[in-house]
Amino acid sequence: MSRITFLDNAAEGKNNWWRYLTTIILTWGTPVVILSIVFFILSRFNPSNLASILSEPLALIVLVGISDMLSLIFLYIGIRFIHERQFISLVNTDSKFSWRRIFKGGGIWFGLLTLGLIITLLLNPTNINGSFNSQNFLILLVISLIVFPVQASFEELFFRGYLMQGIGRIKIRRLHIGLLAEKPVIPLITTSIIFALLHFPNGANTLTSVDIVLQALIIGLTLGIITLGENRLETAMGVHIANNIFVALILNSPNGGLGNIPSLLTDNSAPNLLSDIPIITLYALILLAIIFWGKKERIIRIFK
Repeated sequence: MSRITFLDNAAEGKNNWWRYLTTIILTWGTPVVILSIVFFILSRFNPSNLASILSEPLALIVLVGISDMLSLIFLYIGIRFIHERQFISLVNTDSKFSWRRIFKGGGIWFGLLTLGLIITLLLNPTNINGSFNSQNFLILLVISLIVFPVQASFEELFFRGYLMQGIGRIKIRRLHIGLLAEKPVIPLITTSIIFALLHFPNGANTLTSVDIVLQALIIGLTLGIITLGENRLETAMGVHIANNIFVALILNSPNGGLGNIPSLLTDNSAPNLLSDIPIITLYALILLAIIFWGKKERIIRIFK
């Protein structure tokens, strides 16, 4: 079986530990500092108006987009000038970006979620209510189509690109492993756990947070498998973008991270680990089966 060369892309740059630490701090810390300064200045002029704006879910989505755009910019700076490597190396091994794979991944996942929603509406529509408001929905549509491609792309570039490749450069001699890139399952699991845990604050309560973390873990593992199996990131980016847009526009839950936004439908059911986790797992398995139909060896090599 061929080696997963995607994980070897980091070898083209400089991989001292301090370069990773500096890039991570720049990527995640700098947007927080910049926005905090802006909020502080604005609060000096009109604190009540600022508090009112920050309480609006749509405004929070915009802020997420601004924060992730800043993070994406500083990730680029870290890759180009601290690691001294090409930014496209976070995406694939041939330096040719594939929009087709973006739409492929997004289309398949959006279709699966839509099919699941239709089945739910036919079998048990009790907890799903219409929440469509034409004027507010149009605003949400515009915001979503701008913000979520940026947000999801940044997260994929960081977790499935930068972090997974970076962990692949770690050496563990005691386990008789040269680089962890030789054991792709280790970077896969590690980055998926980190990705999932960072979603804990999204829940309105502890049970919801645990539910979101477990679902994020399954999605993270799925996106990581797609990335390693295809030796490139674009399909995973498409899936992630479609997932976030679907949750925002089509079926939102007020218990989730987005709050009460004017989606087409709202799911008011309480989180249920016994049903939510098997369902998202089923979706993930179907997605992997479609993408890797007749190519199971690409998945096997991840876990060898």
